[in-house]
Amino acid sequence: MVSDSLYDLAIETAKSSPSKKRVGAILLNKNKIVSCGINLETKSHPLQAKFAERVGLKEKIFLHAEISALIKCKEECDTIIVARVNPQNKIRMAKPCPICALALKEAGISKVHYTTNNGFLYEYQSKS
Repeated sequence: MVSDSLYDLAIETAKSSPSKKRVGAILLNKNKIVSCGINLETKSHPLQAKFAERVGLKEKIFLHAEISALIKCKEECDTIIVARVNPQNKIRMAKPCPICALALKEAGISKVHYTTNNGFLYEYQSKS
């Protein structure tokens, strides 16, 4: 069970993104924070490009919050919390895109929490 304070931290992380789509991601291992990331429209990374190419979206090379958090991660994780906020700081849909979903699956992240327009949603994805 993820605590409300971790959800709040994901929202605050999203608010710190300088991108038009302000998204923040927090990777956890057994509810312990391992790394955080934000969307960055001015940066890319080979990992972002690799997964974008694999899902047929090779033009989507700018760094997504989920992949940013994975790049910084130095240990195993089991959970990610992804939040998106609009310019008025209201939460919006942050379900991981196909690029990030593939990266998370291959990283062994099976518990995915993300904002919707009405709160957080939880999804479990099998590791196979």
